Amino acid sequence: MSQIIRHLSGMIPYMVLIMPIHIIVRLIVVKLRHLKWNWYHEIGLLLFVAFIAGLASQTVIPPLAMGADGVKVVWGGHQRTALIPFRFICYTLRDLVVYHSAKSLLIDFLGNIVMFMPFGFFVPLLWRTSDKTATAVGFCVSLFIEISQMFLPRWTDIDDLILNTAGTVLGLMLYKKLRSRFCGLMDRFQIGAPPSRKFPS
Repeated sequence: MSQIIRHLSGMIPYMVLIMPIHIIVRLIVVKLRHLKWNWYHEIGLLLFVAFIAGLASQTVIPPLAMGADGVKVVWGGHQRTALIPFRFICYTLRDLVVYHSAKSLLIDFLGNIVMFMPFGFFVPLLWRTSDKTATAVGFCVSLFIEISQMFLPRWTDIDDLILNTAGTVLGLMLYKKLRSRFCGLMDRFQIGAPPSRKFPS
């Protein structure tokens, strides 16, 4: 649980930092392009961008530390690359069945799945796209992260790619389930939906 809290607490500063920047950029873009202002879409997009910033802080942005000389990049740790599919997944199941340890299951296994569910949920929520495209977005983002981590003091594991993609699919299933029950509300978040109001001139 402490490791989960540490990851979440590490994400929050980046999420908070990106939100005002995103709002300013969106206001400029909407104003210059004379777009219709859709509150549903903008709020959903803001949450999605904030999540991406938080995810980046835990995957591709080097850890930062505050010291006497100011903020510094922490390059500690080591790099590991695992390219054998399902090896880590098997180790996780072994730890659970043989050693009755759920640490890897909760942190690495389920964590990699849950952290990518927003891609399967927000992409079709905010844009009119197919299931394949939504899944491909999650896969490509995960692939980019894993390749980037090969040049950082982080772990690169093909099983992360598998679990991240599975998480994207689960997020997509959640979106489709909610849309089947709240179709009118969910459709308001997409581009092309009736605007909440015109952006003021």
